[in-house]
Order: sequence, then structure tokens, then C-alpha cells
Amino acid sequence: MAGEKIRIVLADNNRDLCKVLSEHIEIQDDLELVGVAFDGLQAIELIQDHKPDLLILDITMPYLDGIGVMERLAEISDAPVVIVLTAFEQESMVQRLIAMGAVYYMVKPFDTLTLLERIRQFGCQKDVYTKENRTTYNPQPAVTKNYSRQQLEMEVTRIFHEMGVPAHFRGYGYLRDAIIIAIQEEDILGNITKNLYPRIAEKYNSTASGVESAIRHTIEIGWERGNGESFKKMFGTDTYQTDKARFPTAASFIAKVADRIRLQLQISG
Repeated sequence: MAGEKIRIVLADNNRDLCKVLSEHIEIQDDLELVGVAFDGLQAIELIQDHKPDLLILDITMPYLDGIGVMERLAEISDAPVVIVLTAFEQESMVQRLIAMGAVYYMVKPFDTLTLLERIRQFGCQKDVYTKENRTTYNPQPAVTKNYSRQQLEMEVTRIFHEMGVPAHFRGYGYLRDAIIIAIQEEDILGNITKNLYPRIAEKYNSTASGVESAIRHTIEIGWERGNGESFKKMFGTDTYQTDKARFPTAASFIAKVADRIRLQLQISG
């Protein structure tokens, strides 16, 4: 696909979101939006008609949901690579989608620049995403340069300082380590309870539940008392509210900060 545009179908029943994403995609020189679907059946029709390289797929859609679309794609020999958008962060759901062939998932609300980066990262992989290997395809995460632990700590500390994340809480060190691991091992976010927290707990002679609780508390305090403008920039103006019902999950927070740092390092490197 060298020199060719990555051809995309966008499937989401949120018309406002589709409008915003369409505008962002259409101004990219290396991307081409070939169709927008507001339900799963429309998505299948567009895929069959246009044979895109990549599908951006929402999970909750009328007529045929994202799981149903993924099941239909298993019957299409030249199906596109799939990036899933979801408002839900259930680990069982994420694992099922990955097992069905999705190469990446993003939790709403998400950073548009990060999505564009992931489209470029995975959009050229359609040739290896075939009917024969769909259930066993295991995409490798983007290669991150071997930045030293000290460099990554400095980047995380800088971001935390900008956001006003309190350094005197026990969860600060846990959260910093979690983000550093997520930068280095992007696929670990698929199951942070079983994969990430125990590793941090072992380092600090704690428990996985203790790590999870401390990280959650640190995020909540930072969200409630930190730099509101920095949080708005990171998570979006409409998302940031000092209301406990609006706090991001630990996985969302870790993924968002890790992605931001990873992109910054790629740009500066």
C-alpha cells in the first residue's frame, strides 16, 4: 500500500461524532473516507461495496451491533482491519473483540489525534488480516523506541505536574509505573486487573486490589483538585467535570496519558 491512501469506513450511530471524525479524516492527505454507516447493516453493505482497508466500528448500533458486524466479517475474505470504539470498558467484551480479530480498541471519549495515529499504524495491515487467519491474527503493537526508564519517568512526571496529580499520595508511584508499562507494552491494557496491577503490587510489596484502590484515589483527587485546563486538554472539554460520575476509569486514564506520551516521544524522536 506504499504511496496509497488508507481507505476507511466509519460505522457509528452517533451522527455528531461521525461528522467530526469525517472532517478530521477528510483533511488528511494519506486517508480517504469511503463511507459512513449509522447502523451495522449499513456498515456491512459499505464494506462489501467499497472493500475498505480499515473499519472504525462502534459497538452499540441499531439493527446489527458491533459484535454482529464482527461475526459477519468472518465470512468476508477481504474484510478490513477493525478499530473498535466503545463507551464500555468491560474486560470480557474487549477480550472477545480482540479474539474476533479487532486490532485495537478505544474507549469513548477518545483523543482524535490518537485515533488518526492508530489508523495509520494498523491501516496498512489488511494484507495479513485474511479470512484464513482472522481468529489467530495477533497484531504486534507499534514499536516504541527503547527510551530509558529515566526518560519515561521524566515525561510522566512532567504530565502529572501539568495536570496537578498529587505526588504525595501512595498511588502516584503506582500510577506512574502503570503508565510507563503501558507505554512499553501497549497490549497490557486489555486486562489491567490481571496483568498490570499484580506486577506493580509485586514491586511495591502490596496487593493488586491495594494498587487498584490507590491508583483510583489518586486519579480522583487529581481530577477534583488538579489543573482543570490540563485535564480538559487531555480528556476533552465536554468530558472534564469535577463530578465523581465523570471520573475516568483507571484504564482510560492510563491509556490516555500513555498514548499522549508515546505520540510526543515519536514526534520528538
